[in-house]
Formats: sequence, C-alpha cells, structure tokens
Amino acid sequence: MTFVEQTTKGFQWGDPLTGRAGLDVRLEGGCLQIVGLLPLYTTSNSCACDLLQQYQMARKDLSKGRTGKDSPHIRFANADTDEKLIAFVRQFGPVVARSVYDNFERPETGLPEPRWPPRLTAEQDMNELRSERLLYHSALNLVTELGRPEADASMVQRCITEIADKVSDWPRQRERERRLRKPHQILWKISPESVERIQQLSTAPPNPILPCSVDGRIVVCELLNAFRVVVYPNPVEFHSSIRYGIRPLLYSILRREFLYPRDVAVCANTQCREFFEVERTGQQFCCDDCSRHQRQREYWKNSGKKLREKRLKKASTSRAVQD
Repeated sequence: MTFVEQTTKGFQWGDPLTGRAGLDVRLEGGCLQIVGLLPLYTTSNSCACDLLQQYQMARKDLSKGRTGKDSPHIRFANADTDEKLIAFVRQFGPVVARSVYDNFERPETGLPEPRWPPRLTAEQDMNELRSERLLYHSALNLVTELGRPEADASMVQRCITEIADKVSDWPRQRERERRLRKPHQILWKISPESVERIQQLSTAPPNPILPCSVDGRIVVCELLNAFRVVVYPNPVEFHSSIRYGIRPLLYSILRREFLYPRDVAVCANTQCREFFEVERTGQQFCCDDCSRHQRQREYWKNSGKKLREKRLKKASTSRAVQD
C-alpha cells in the first residue's frame, strides 16, 4: 500500500489523452477498455486524475457547498450503478485490471514509431469492478462502525460476511498478475491463511467475552496488510505499483481512515443510505434534499393517519348534514 502523505507530484494511473477531460473508456463485451497517457508529472494538469490529491482536497473546497461525498473513496463506495463506476474509472483509472500494456510493448499499426508520451491501455472486467466496489463498501462500513463508541454487533458481522464473500477473489487476481509481470513488481499479496481467517470469522458465533469490534479489527487489518507500505524514490517506480489498478491507493486511504478517522457516516435517509463525510456536529444527512425528504416521510408516517381520519370524519359529517 502506498503511503498517503504525498511527497511526489502525483498519484495517478494515467493522464487524459490530449484534448480530453478524462481517460478514454469504452465498454466492450462486459469489459472496460481504458486508454490514457503514462503520467510524466511535468505539469499540474493531472490533478483531477490524482486520487490521493483529490482525497486531500475534497474537504477543502467549500465553493460547492456541502462536499461530503466528493472524496474518491466515498465516491467509489457509493458507486452503486454501472454509470457511476464508469465515471469513477474515467477519472482515476482501472481498479483491478485484467491486462495492461503500452504502445511500446504493442506498437500501434500504421505508425513508424511509438508516440510519446506512452499510451497505456488497460482492460477492466465489469464483474470484478462491481465486486470490488461491494467489498470496499463493506470495508468502509466496517471501519465507520468500528469508529463508534459502541459498534453494532449485527452490523459488524454483516460487513465481515460480505467481505468474506468477495475477498476470496484476491488470490486468483494476484496469480493472474504474477503471470503477466515480474515478481518484484507485485507489491501486494493476501495469503490463503488471511482469506481463511476472514471466512472463519464470518461464520463464527458471537464471542461471549470479547466485543464484536475485535473480530472487525482483525478483518480490517487482514485487508490492509495485503498492501505493503512502501516509500518510492521516484514516480516511475511508484507508477509500477498501480499499473494494474488503483486498488492499492483506495486501501491506503482506508488505512488512513482506520488509523486517523475522519467522521464518516451513513445518510439517515432510508432511501439514500450513502456514505458522506460529516461537516458539522450532529449532521445526519448527506444533503439538504435528503434531510427534507426523510422528515416529510416521517411526518406523514406519524401524522398522516390522524389527518386522513380527520378528513374522512369531516367529509362524513358534511354528507350527513346535507342529507
């Protein structure tokens, strides 16, 4: 896992092609084909694609009003539709790529020599992207729950169960990457023992002595320890660590949230339930609209029956007088 404190010029998978606002993304046969330029870190134009810089900036930009859902890790966790996932990938790159190559490894047809800067092309399987989003959502939910004074045991167990269901794909993904890269280029690894430990905790009965937060913290640590903390001497070596996806960056943010928590909550609107960063004491809703809609529903739930009975009684009395 890449250390969150930013000491180089950027943490991005790729820069947009010339004249584009984001990476080039096309959906073909259940996979996203993602094309971008290898970042050279020579200009400040890469800021929008820099996941960690966007994380650091998310709560500082007050010009847009409430910005509690702008942070990249919250955007990814909340991306519950393919459209939202594709928009996330278009800005930041693949999360876990099935294959990656550049135009020096596979020369473009019709050109006498490769273009500069190098063009990166990645293939992101949509099913894996959806699965990673669900896993990350559960992991962030678990970290958020563990940050409360008293964690809800049923919520902790549900998160652990959801994580156990998805994390079993990680060893297969690492083996796939190992076949495509040199061993020293792969800096993340989850052991079979770690996967088994998470799965055992997902089915274990409640501990009569220890609080549920103990199991929750074990699971979070197993996830975070799959991504080593590494200090990179230059951007080239750093970029190699995320060439096959920005998942290490997402989990570096999760590590930061676990160790130095920001106040993240789930929107109290029962029809929203998205994550957001709390911006003021006592904030329960991610936006004003959610607050208003939830209060309207609660009002009609609590008062609607009495009002309807009153209207019906009044209408009945009126008809009796007319008769």
